[in-house]
Amino acid sequence: MQLQVQLANFIMDSLVQSRIGFILLFHCWQPDETRDFAQQFIKPLHPHLIYHQFLQMHAVRDWKDLELRFLDHLQPTLAIYVDMKCHKAAGLLEEASREQLYNQHYHWLLHGNLSELDFYNFFAPFNISIDADVSYVKEEPEYSDNNASVVYASFDVYSNGRIIGGQLNMTANYATGCDLSGCERIRYLSTLHLRPKYRNREQLTDVLLRVATVVTQRPLSLSDDELVLFLSQENDTHIDSLARFGFHLTLILRDLLHCRMKFIFSDSWSKSDVVGGAVGAVVDQTADITATPSLATEGRLKYLSAIIETGFFRSVCIFRTPHNAGLRGDVFLQPFSPLVWYLFAGVLSLIGLLLWVAFHMECKRMPRRWQPLDYLPSLLSTFLISFGAACIQSSVLIPRSNGGRLIYFALFLISFIMYNYYTSVVVSSLLSSPVKSKIRTMQQLAESQLTVGLEPLPFTKAYLNYSRRSDIKLFIKRKMELQSKSPDLWLPAEEGVLRVRDNPGYVYVFETSSGYAYVERFFTAQEICDLNEILFRPEQLFYTHLHRNSTYKELFRLRFLRVLETGVYRKQRSYWVHMKLHCVAQNFVITVGMEYFGPLLLMLIFGYILVVFILLLELAWQRYLNRTKRLTL
Repeated sequence: MQLQVQLANFIMDSLVQSRIGFILLFHCWQPDETRDFAQQFIKPLHPHLIYHQFLQMHAVRDWKDLELRFLDHLQPTLAIYVDMKCHKAAGLLEEASREQLYNQHYHWLLHGNLSELDFYNFFAPFNISIDADVSYVKEEPEYSDNNASVVYASFDVYSNGRIIGGQLNMTANYATGCDLSGCERIRYLSTLHLRPKYRNREQLTDVLLRVATVVTQRPLSLSDDELVLFLSQENDTHIDSLARFGFHLTLILRDLLHCRMKFIFSDSWSKSDVVGGAVGAVVDQTADITATPSLATEGRLKYLSAIIETGFFRSVCIFRTPHNAGLRGDVFLQPFSPLVWYLFAGVLSLIGLLLWVAFHMECKRMPRRWQPLDYLPSLLSTFLISFGAACIQSSVLIPRSNGGRLIYFALFLISFIMYNYYTSVVVSSLLSSPVKSKIRTMQQLAESQLTVGLEPLPFTKAYLNYSRRSDIKLFIKRKMELQSKSPDLWLPAEEGVLRVRDNPGYVYVFETSSGYAYVERFFTAQEICDLNEILFRPEQLFYTHLHRNSTYKELFRLRFLRVLETGVYRKQRSYWVHMKLHCVAQNFVITVGMEYFGPLLLMLIFGYILVVFILLLELAWQRYLNRTKRLTL
């Protein structure tokens, strides 16, 4: 009975230290021993409430479907005690190995009397993971004068992954002395307690990690060494930039873990959402991690876990504004609202009327004071003077009276103020930026007459096949189906960017991390500012993925966070990934093109046509009057 009490105290102490409140005990005790053990759990002496369940191993015929039949739970971690002195314990532990139950979701307490070497030889063939929480407990009785006490030596047991070459690791942890009243740590058997769990397990020197890697710009027929050499190079960052960026991050992870890696190459991320390619290799567990970042879609997250953001996906359509994009005559009317234009026209008309009145008074009512004009200006002439003053043009006709000159002064003052404000706004509009296309969305692009080309990337083709967006479906119908037989539909990034530069109105769809490098290489600073850009698909983040049940999830996440915190990730990303084009308009002079000058020429042409038409009307009218006069005579 005493040993049962001490064992119960030890188990409770272990659960309290691990902050676990649920335990399942596999045993082969007698009923009275089980009762004594259970009573120790519910004593008021212990302030922590432990939910426990006993399972007599003699009553179990076989251990098939162990997790489903016995270990089904909703807790973050379930503690499992196994009495290894029972003859059916070996079968239970073997079944747990087959079902891969030695992981972070179960806290295993294996209690036996085997020596360390015997336990190591027994447990070495088992499939135990790096995140396993397994403790082997061995007891050594020590007796004092008053009561019996038991020293329990605890060993931390884990493996770096047996299926990829990991060996069993067994490290002495601590020794705890338990008596009838409780437990106390006697001594530590190693420095294991000084470091967190994964700090003790960060060296994977005995495993060969399988890494799924995407290569799109080199044929897979090349040898593995040639593909690794291509991904390792640091020149030509625009070629397969995402794959090489992820590959270099994986090399940093390899150095941190001191492990070996076997790269599994593929020419695509996946054939469908989770089948084929690098993603499919992780889903079916033929690879442990993806070196190339990928999208975390809803379908993939059913099988994979995104441990850290390692990239950014941005696909755009770029094109230069075509020469026939439309004349911008509205720029000459934009400085003022329609109401202001109407009021200004009304003021000019009023001043023209007042000038006519002033000239009329000077010629008819005050002829003695001034030298009279040779003729009295008509109302149309005074309106023309008023309009000319608005265009900063003087007039040969100047009123002689003080009132008329005050009218003239008011006319030129208001014209001067309006002219300066108007010209400043027009000039700033003409020189601020080149004319941009009115095509701003994929819907408008699909409805336009522009020619389209695309970069032949696997994820672009997959997006076109599986996207449910109505504007993408219209884009496929209006653009791609009509150009399906054209060899210019799918073009390499370099050729597509050159076509955009040389053919205004040509649209090219590419991925920015690699395509922007070609734009910066072939476009001048002014041409970069001239570009129109449309998002081909919503901006999305890339993640490094592991299988959802991967035992390396937490370890890899901590290592990648270390890379992120030290700035190494930012340095790598800024080197490999181009996410923005820089337009520095202050470094050059923008010339005014025909899109702005064209309306002025049209106004001049239509003005001359109108003048000629009015002149012909006047000649015809004068001829009519002369003929009528001769007939009357």
